[in-house]
Amino acid sequence: MDDQYIDMFLPPPLGVTQFPGDINYIQKICKELEFQRNSCNSITVDNYLLNKPELIDLKTYIGDFVHRYTRTVFHSNQEIDITQSWVNITDSGEEHPKHQHPNSYMSGVMFVKSCNDSPPLLIENYLRPQYSFVDLYDGGRLDNSDVPPNKYISTNTPIYPVMPVQGNIVLFSSPTPHMVPKNNSKEERITLAFNTYPKRPFGSERDVTYVT
Repeated sequence: MDDQYIDMFLPPPLGVTQFPGDINYIQKICKELEFQRNSCNSITVDNYLLNKPELIDLKTYIGDFVHRYTRTVFHSNQEIDITQSWVNITDSGEEHPKHQHPNSYMSGVMFVKSCNDSPPLLIENYLRPQYSFVDLYDGGRLDNSDVPPNKYISTNTPIYPVMPVQGNIVLFSSPTPHMVPKNNSKEERITLAFNTYPKRPFGSERDVTYVT
């Protein structure tokens, strides 16, 4: 699968790629991890999972994808580090409330285990209230099937649903609000999430944005 860059309703675009490795191997590792309760689902005790030697191939692939995204979207060769990484399990009847990822540049989610009925990742259009003081949105449908591809602009929909295709990795701007609705399937939903940050130094001394 070639990388995709999907214009939702705000810049930067959503990045999507498919991990070419053995997803069953990743599932096995995730199932052997130690978990604790999160607000509405479960999260690993270890939140630096991609530093594990057995996940080095996955970390390398994700790192390469982040760098491809940075070059393609921002036309920058700035090195980007993966900071923290963790796994969430959302069992049947559970959800993941709306949240953001502070102190991060780009964040990502890998769909490790899912089924046809697994809930999507919902990305919120937080710019829409600023652009649409007169709201013509009629409610639509959760899957937004009435909206043509690449037409998720700031004026026509409040959310962009990302279907949890097993093995897919999605990348989005960390301040973007996102959530997972209630898992109405009978299967657990397993995801691996990560944050990133530019390797120092970065920015421009001339534009007084330089960070050392």
